[in-house]
Amino acid sequence: MTDEIMKKILIVDDSDLERELLMEVLRGTGIKNDFLEARTGEEAIQVLGTRHKEIALILLDWQMPQMSGMEFMEAVVKVPQVAGKPIIMVTASGTDENKKKATVVNPKLAGYIVKPYTPDSLITAIKKFL
Repeated sequence: MTDEIMKKILIVDDSDLERELLMEVLRGTGIKNDFLEARTGEEAIQVLGTRHKEIALILLDWQMPQMSGMEFMEAVVKVPQVAGKPIIMVTASGTDENKKKATVVNPKLAGYIVKPYTPDSLITAIKKFL
């Protein structure tokens, strides 16, 4: 009997470096999940549309061109098939006002991590979703 296929983590960030850094940090702390990547909110919506059953968690940047992380979340929470996917904001936008805005847009927001983050804070935030 085979184990259930390990779910993937979708990383949505316009910075190639930030996506790579997130993957390196997670791998370095023992996370064995595979990753899906999106450079834009639009690209992330396409990935979710075709691969939502594989995705366990979304790590989302706020500040992206064209479609911001907030706009992405606004779209996701309206689609029943993906509305329940845990989303953790990983962003430099660390003000209390921005945290509140994110929670208003997505009352089920799974976490809010401010860059620069420590590997421990990242793992603590995501472990329960994997």
